[in-house]
Amino acid sequence: MIPNSKKAVIHIAKAQTGMTEDEYRDLLGSVGAESSKDLNSRTFDQVMSKFEALGFKTTTKTRTIRKVSNLPKNKKALMKKLEAMLLDMDLPWSYVDSIARKRFGKDAAQWLEGDELYKLVQMMAVYQKRKRKA
Repeated sequence: MIPNSKKAVIHIAKAQTGMTEDEYRDLLGSVGAESSKDLNSRTFDQVMSKFEALGFKTTTKTRTIRKVSNLPKNKKALMKKLEAMLLDMDLPWSYVDSIARKRFGKDAAQWLEGDELYKLVQMMAVYQKRKRKA
C-alpha cells in the first residue's frame, strides 16, 4: 500500500492530464488495481510512467531526507526540527552543512554534538524569523 502523499500525486496527475473517471479506472485496471488504495510501490511506478507518457510533469523539487533513526533521541528531535525549518524556507541540507563546517568544524550537521546541534537550530530559528519579516 502506498502513502497518502503518493495517492495525492496520482490524483493531481489525473487532473492535469484531463483524464475522465472512466479513463482513470481503465488506467488503474491495466496494473491490476481498482483504486489508488490498491496500489503498491511497483504498480504506483507503472501508473506514474503512464501518466508521464500522457504529458504529466511534476513541479515539486525532490528533497533528500536525512536518516535520523540511528541517532540518539535528543539529536533525532533536533534533526527533525532542522529538517522542518529547511523545508519551510526551501533550503537544501548543504546550507546547514556549510554552517556546521564554518562554525563547528564538522563536515555535516548530523555529526554535530547535542549542544552544537542545538545552537545550529537556534541560528536557523533566528534566520527563519528574520526571513519571514522581510
